[in-house]
Amino acid sequence: MGDRTGNPLQASLLRLVRRGAWGHAGRLLDKSHPADVAAVLDRLTPGDRKSVFNLIRGGDTCAEVLSLVEPSGQAELLRGLESEAAAHILEQMSADDAAVLLRALPREQADAFLLAMGEHAADVETLLDYPEDTAGAIMAPEAIALPVDLSVKEAIERLHQMEHVEASFYVYVVDDQGQLVGVLSLRHLIMQPPFTQLRDCMVTEPIRVTTETDQEEVARVVARYDLLAVPVVNQVNQLVGVVTVDDVIDVLSEEATEDILKMAGTTVEEVTSPGVMRGAWIRFPWLAASFVGGLGAVFLLDRFQWVLRDTVQLAFFMPIILGMGGNVGSQCAMVVVRGLATGRLEISTVGRILGHELGTGLVLAFAFAVGLASCAVLLGYGPARLPVVVGLGIFGSMLTAASVGTITPLVFNRMGADPAVASGPFVTTSTDVLGIVSFFLIAGALL
Repeated sequence: MGDRTGNPLQASLLRLVRRGAWGHAGRLLDKSHPADVAAVLDRLTPGDRKSVFNLIRGGDTCAEVLSLVEPSGQAELLRGLESEAAAHILEQMSADDAAVLLRALPREQADAFLLAMGEHAADVETLLDYPEDTAGAIMAPEAIALPVDLSVKEAIERLHQMEHVEASFYVYVVDDQGQLVGVLSLRHLIMQPPFTQLRDCMVTEPIRVTTETDQEEVARVVARYDLLAVPVVNQVNQLVGVVTVDDVIDVLSEEATEDILKMAGTTVEEVTSPGVMRGAWIRFPWLAASFVGGLGAVFLLDRFQWVLRDTVQLAFFMPIILGMGGNVGSQCAMVVVRGLATGRLEISTVGRILGHELGTGLVLAFAFAVGLASCAVLLGYGPARLPVVVGLGIFGSMLTAASVGTITPLVFNRMGADPAVASGPFVTTSTDVLGIVSFFLIAGALL
């Protein structure tokens, strides 16, 4: 562990933990902000993390700290507690945070914790009934909902009578059937004359999502319309909850991490459960695919060995030609994958995406083809046509790689698969094989 900390309390707590001064650490925890405690827990070993967590006094403080700990550590901390102790902490957490945490636990243990929570488990169980990674699974079931026939004065009096709710950014207006018909910001509400009817000052047709909306789409809606929260409705437009911007930030972080790991041919599971054998098993399929692709390249080289035998200098340029092709393919794939994930690129605009990426690849391929051909001229060995061959070889390799890196994620997305799977090892292996084929076809024709 390094000593880079966010404030002196973190540094002091880390030193006490390292020395085993648990009594002093406990007293310091009482003075620390929950976010600082969570940051320290994230940096400790699993054993020390549990010891420090057990020093925290107060169920509400434990709940707040636990909700701020990295997801990989949350389930681990709760797993070691008795059902009653865990239930007491879960009761202090917001329903959506508790539901996310319980999903990470074994089913039997999660059921035991829910049973110990008693009547407090109702909202959490409701969220657990929704499919994972949907708006229903991450929403807060509490939202400020007021009848449409209230006046502003009556609405403010209702707000004064309400207990704390998760999303207090907006007031949602519903009709007699509980259907969402309007929305007001709290600022807009208090600025209205007291006897104005809500129906006369609300924003009709508010932006909303359904319980089945994917969490990535929820994040895009919040970002696109610059919202602090978005209401969640069921199939008959009844307001059932709200997704707040803090949940959206968690979703964006989670999805970005997941995409990056998929591009590298691994998963979040390896990060959260870093066992050697399990990690090897997770990485094996992608590496096996790369291995098979490499063997295919070996067989291709065998078919073109007559070209290498006649002009051995071609082998000198193979690493740079294949390496540049792989780099271009990975760049194009990452741009397309992130564009699709963030909503900046739409599958309906395939022509524009292809035109942009292939145009960029064409410019880069031409520039590096001229550069490599010039280097071959300066080196001055091999046949007279060698500079032309290596120049065309890197041009073909990079242009092919740009095509593969752009088209493959789009195809995966059209098939309903995660386009991030198309990146990394898949694109690199494909571009290597196609790069070898194009390079030696050019060499065979011109030499």
